[in-house]
Amino acid sequence: MDKTEKLIWEHPWMYVEGFIVAIGITLSGFLLQIAIGNLHLTAFKYPINMIIGLIFVISILLCHLFLGKAAVVRWLSSVYATVPALVVMLGVVVILGIIPQFVPYASSSVIPKNLAGLFGWYQMTTSWTFIFISYYTLAILVFTTLKRTRRKFTWRDIGFYLNHLGLLLAFMGAMLGSADMQRMRMTVKEGNVEWRAQDEHQNIVELPIALQLDTFMIEEYPPKLVLVDLETGKGLPENRPELYLFEGEGKSTKLMNYNIDILSYLPNAAIMRDSVHSNAVPYFSEGNTHAIKIRVSNEEMNDPIVGWVSNGSYVFPHSVVYINEKVGVVMPMQEVKKYTSHVQVFTKDGNTKAAAIEVNKPLRIANWTIYQLSYDESKGKYSDTSVFELVSDPWLPIVYAGIIMLIAGSFYLFIVGPKNKKS
Repeated sequence: MDKTEKLIWEHPWMYVEGFIVAIGITLSGFLLQIAIGNLHLTAFKYPINMIIGLIFVISILLCHLFLGKAAVVRWLSSVYATVPALVVMLGVVVILGIIPQFVPYASSSVIPKNLAGLFGWYQMTTSWTFIFISYYTLAILVFTTLKRTRRKFTWRDIGFYLNHLGLLLAFMGAMLGSADMQRMRMTVKEGNVEWRAQDEHQNIVELPIALQLDTFMIEEYPPKLVLVDLETGKGLPENRPELYLFEGEGKSTKLMNYNIDILSYLPNAAIMRDSVHSNAVPYFSEGNTHAIKIRVSNEEMNDPIVGWVSNGSYVFPHSVVYINEKVGVVMPMQEVKKYTSHVQVFTKDGNTKAAAIEVNKPLRIANWTIYQLSYDESKGKYSDTSVFELVSDPWLPIVYAGIIMLIAGSFYLFIVGPKNKKS
């Protein structure tokens, strides 16, 4: 037996010890998760999260200053601790990406009762497994950064510090700030001013900003026509239903073996129905609908069938052109192209701002981001109600600062690095 063979836990520690420590910390998170469940973010709001962050950083600084020469501290700033921690962290992130995630405030009754639920993987970012391995990785990051300060400073170190400190700010800011994030839902009717919203737990909260909805507008795609099986209601052909997108009066199309001619189109119509037929007439009041008069024919039919097809509205019923007992032509509900809320926003300090809020075009004002979320779908394009999501994340500037530092550090190393090597 080789007497020089290194035993586990004998210094200097290598990759084996690194994986044992990283996996051990992760298993500790599993056990705590099983014992007490997920972390409750409400218990770690400001100033608790700030205190935890300061204690974390100050503790590492003190270890660096007074225990910097200890074998364990030196190992924590080495590649032998870094690589295993990153591998285990990557494994946790892979699980996060595979397992469907529920919001942190979701009720335990909706979380599946299985092994993944027991380990908190359906709410990974608030599970003790994720928290333990994340803070262990952050500790290694801080120790590695502090270790660099013992070396003689060179210009290339600027890129190193920007990358490492940027990652620290972004990662730590996102973790600590998650407890202070507010996500509210506000419903406003046209002509009304609203300053109350519902939080994640359906509690009514008064906000420091108010919204007045001036107008709500919906833009729809042109209507479509489709053949359906009257017994099942499914589009035909069953495997791949054929659709016709309306192009204008006088046009013709073919769905399956039926020729369809567009005779007339009323973008603002009322559907009048008796016991046998449906008819459409111009109607310009709220609740009107789209109606298309079509003629359906094929070689097997003795006479063409003429009728009005409409998708109806919350006022008028839909209208179907029946080709035979099994097949009919219908107009599906039109797809929404865009919906916009024209609002005025009032802040607590007296400022007023008029804006148009759309999906993917939020409004940012007074530390709040206002998103267009929904509307009264039962009324469709005549909805006079708009639903907004208001998000406040006071730690977001810290996260952005970290990301900017990361980008700047990478760019700096890309530009300066080759020159230093050349010199």
